[in-house]
Amino acid sequence: MENVLWALAVALAVALLVTAGTWPIAVRRRREHAALVRDAVARMCAQDRPTRLCRLARDVVEVLVRQDQGAEVLGRTPDADVDRLVNRAEDAALLVSAEAVSAPHPLGRKQKRPDDSTWQVAGKVPRVADHDELTDLCARMRGTARRRIARARLVLAQAERVTEDEQCRERLRVAFEHADEQVRAAGDLADAGDVLAALRALTRVELPVPEDGVPGQADTPDLRAQVNALARLALRHLAAVAAHRGGRLVTGAEEGS
Repeated sequence: MENVLWALAVALAVALLVTAGTWPIAVRRRREHAALVRDAVARMCAQDRPTRLCRLARDVVEVLVRQDQGAEVLGRTPDADVDRLVNRAEDAALLVSAEAVSAPHPLGRKQKRPDDSTWQVAGKVPRVADHDELTDLCARMRGTARRRIARARLVLAQAERVTEDEQCRERLRVAFEHADEQVRAAGDLADAGDVLAALRALTRVELPVPEDGVPGQADTPDLRAQVNALARLALRHLAAVAAHRGGRLVTGAEEGS
């Protein structure tokens, strides 16, 4: 009996030693987590404008919209002067720059060759809205927007226990709800078949989440890839329209020479 009691006493002592050793670690981790959440909430509250990638996506989609408008005019009036819509040197320069700054790492996975056959039908003006890649990009951007909102809300929920700035938390709650409504409205446009308008709406979603740190950095690679895909699509459409018109693509460098 004494041996059993001795063994129990030893086991209890070991357990107490282990607990004493791990308790400071647990306390430190909780403090680090609380500091991370407080920092994330403070940075989201301070984010008063769209991020760099979001602004770039918005600019590229505006170019796509102009190009599609120009193609629509050409479809109705083949001899129409649409250079202000589909042959703007500043637009081409923007697309080249956007494609370059968002390009994937050179050692990354090789991209598939795009299928632009829908823009190569004889006698048919290439329309941005006709390309299947636009629908895929819209779906990807909707998914990314929903994930960004969900991650931001998760951080905000954690903040209830670690920050006393109720005004900041309430402002973020309202902002996330508004962003959610904007994404749903964009989804309605896509479901109705107006994918280009849906893309335009998605680039106007007002979500105060920085690209770096928690929670924004998790989705930054997807945002960069989407900007790159949009810019490449727009550049290919410019080339397709130029080929249809029997002309050539004018870049900012060419105009300045």
